[in-house]
Amino acid sequence: MPDNLPPIQGSLFTRDFLAEAIRGTPEYKAFHGRALDALAGDLKRIFAAFPRTCTPNESQTEEDLIWPVLARLGWSDALRQQNLATHGRDDVPDGLLFENSAVKAQANAHSDEWRRYGLGLAIVESKRWNRPLDRRTSGRRGAEEQSAPSTQMLRYLRRVEDLTVGKLRWGILTNGARWRLYFQGAKSVSEDFFDIDLATVLNIDNGSSDVLDDATRHHGLRLFATIFRREAFVPDGPSGTTFHERALELGRFYEERVAASLSALVYDRVFPMLARAIAEAAPKANLADVRDASLVLLYRLLFVLYAEDRNLLPVNDRRYDNYSIRGRLREDVGRRKDQKDVVSATASRYWALIDDLTRAIDKGDASIGLPPYNGGLFGVPSMIDSLEVRVLYPA
Repeated sequence: MPDNLPPIQGSLFTRDFLAEAIRGTPEYKAFHGRALDALAGDLKRIFAAFPRTCTPNESQTEEDLIWPVLARLGWSDALRQQNLATHGRDDVPDGLLFENSAVKAQANAHSDEWRRYGLGLAIVESKRWNRPLDRRTSGRRGAEEQSAPSTQMLRYLRRVEDLTVGKLRWGILTNGARWRLYFQGAKSVSEDFFDIDLATVLNIDNGSSDVLDDATRHHGLRLFATIFRREAFVPDGPSGTTFHERALELGRFYEERVAASLSALVYDRVFPMLARAIAEAAPKANLADVRDASLVLLYRLLFVLYAEDRNLLPVNDRRYDNYSIRGRLREDVGRRKDQKDVVSATASRYWALIDDLTRAIDKGDASIGLPPYNGGLFGVPSMIDSLEVRVLYPA
């Protein structure tokens, strides 16, 4: 079935966790009914007062949009422009967030600004409205935009972790429309972030072509509030852990459970079905050829699904949307299964989509944002490349 996820990027939390497991947490459940409506109304009023169409600069975006949103999420105690360097001002994040006013007062007692980071919960880096977060934009706004915001945040987090001996490892990067959470303890900090398009979730025009249904919008807003609110960064409960720490652990557990279930499904049900379908399409083929072709097709499918879920393929490029397995094929099959629709025994449109996509990945297709994949998996000659195979979804 469709996962009903809003536009998100990064792999700090798995899609399965964000689509399903997080719904069972008390933090997520806290945002429903009137509480969710009130949050949506407040955020929309903040966006409505912000002059998006007047090309707002970074300072204006920070002051009139980003800090008001942070305040609505419970961040009432912060310091601006605290220097990370002992000399000069090369590393100065836009904000340092604290748990409460008492901790902020302790931080202000330090005469050296860099020492104050040891008492913070997260750093904030703000960019002008809708500025791309993963590429530099020099030539438009001058020298201040000659490096990518994501690169800047990664540098700040490395510096903060060193200064605080690992006490502060979280960072929020935002252009007002997109909100991104970084964790310095991730396996790959540059890729393992959580990024959500808040503007699209709130139906605020930011150039996105995504159109979300009400259920997806509500889920997206609950995800945003649950992950970015102040309480998510504060240790609580008997274990003294934060929501983020528990979410990462729950995500790993959920992923392991899904992986075990998926392994049994793939080899006990999917592989035999593929083999039967190929054998029926090529009745004169010998058993070894059928087995090899089935394995090639199986691993092609697994590769594409994994690569799309991990954003290794351009799933966020609108040119790729109509060719993806995750977006077009999987959601269409899930919807038809949920509605108990009939799957044709002769039509092969799903196979045509899979065949087109795997060929595009192998050869590359710049028109839909695909570079050639040179791993060899799709370049392996197989009988399936010359067959019209009808692989039907199980009834």
